[in-house]
Amino acid sequence: MDNLQTLNALLDMTKEAEKLASDIEKSERLRSLVAEIRWKAKDEYNRLKRDRRKIETRYQLCMIGILEELDFGKVSWQNVIGLEARLGRIREDIDQTIREIKASRLIM
Repeated sequence: MDNLQTLNALLDMTKEAEKLASDIEKSERLRSLVAEIRWKAKDEYNRLKRDRRKIETRYQLCMIGILEELDFGKVSWQNVIGLEARLGRIREDIDQTIREIKASRLIM
C-alpha cells in the first residue's frame, strides 16, 4: 500500500470516528476506529523507522502526530476529553499531508 492509499484509509476512518465522537455515548465502533487508526499509524511509523532515513518526511511527521493525538495516557476510554478536537486535528494533518504528497508528485 503506498502512502496516499494509507493516508486516504486513515482519513476515511478519522472522518467516521469524528462523526461518532459527537454522540454523547461513545460507541464501540468509535473505540474500534480509534484503536485501528492508532495501530495503523504505529505500524507505518515503525516501518518508516526501519528505513533509517535521517530526514523525517511530512508523511512520517503525520504518523507521529496521529500517535500523539491518540495517546490518552491512563485515562479510561469513557473519560477522554476533546476527542472531537483531536480527531479534527488528525483530519487536517492528513489532508495537508495528502495535498503535499500530490503536489510533490506533480513536480516530478
